[in-house]
Amino acid sequence: MRTRFCLTPIILLLGFGCSLQAQSQPSKTAAGPLRIHPTNPRYFTDGTGKAIYLTGSHTWNNLQDMGVGDPPPAFDFDAYLDFLERHHHNFIRLWCWEQFAWERGARDTDKRTVAPLPWARTGPGKALDGKPKFDLSKFDPAYFKRLRARVEAAGKRGIYVSVMLFEGWAHWHIAWNSHPFHQTNNVNGIEGDANGDGRGDETHMLKIPAVTRLQEAYVRQVIDTVGDLDNVLYEIANESGTYSTEW
Repeated sequence: MRTRFCLTPIILLLGFGCSLQAQSQPSKTAAGPLRIHPTNPRYFTDGTGKAIYLTGSHTWNNLQDMGVGDPPPAFDFDAYLDFLERHHHNFIRLWCWEQFAWERGARDTDKRTVAPLPWARTGPGKALDGKPKFDLSKFDPAYFKRLRARVEAAGKRGIYVSVMLFEGWAHWHIAWNSHPFHQTNNVNGIEGDANGDGRGDETHMLKIPAVTRLQEAYVRQVIDTVGDLDNVLYEIANESGTYSTEW
């Protein structure tokens, strides 16, 4: 299992944070929800008066399976939580990938697949990977069941979870043709690459109202899935460019 410390600041709906004062070790259950500390707004608190420092070890496939092969190898989430608990960590970014496959080019030719994704693959017709096209009006229950289960499991070990909603790095490095919003990959007539440059940055803008409506429905589904849990924070997007600020 590949891990590294997550020390880069990330944008959360609650504020800026990979933050804050350390506990000697996480409690067995997250006491949250977190809120701004009343006397020092640079810190979070869980309502007990203590400042909470969030720190943890990161890996990229802790929500969706990702790796060489199709289907990709299953990630051992329980072993990941064991690792975090042994090291007294209390925070993870639950990473999302928007594309269903990727490879990075000449120095990295192994194709990686990603599953599950939020939308159901119902067809009719085949996407560019030969599997049924996505119906962007229907969610994949397996994705949201896994999301709920993993946030709950982390909370029982005193671990806060930043649920990533969107992922922008891939727009810079990964082929657009593996995105569900590529018109060949969905049955809904959605094309997220309005200028045809092969990147799809427009999906992280407000240029395509139909895309924005789909994203709003997806965010509502995420919140409906985990919004009642005390250990949840939300990260809007990872590494989207300055073009995404208004979005």
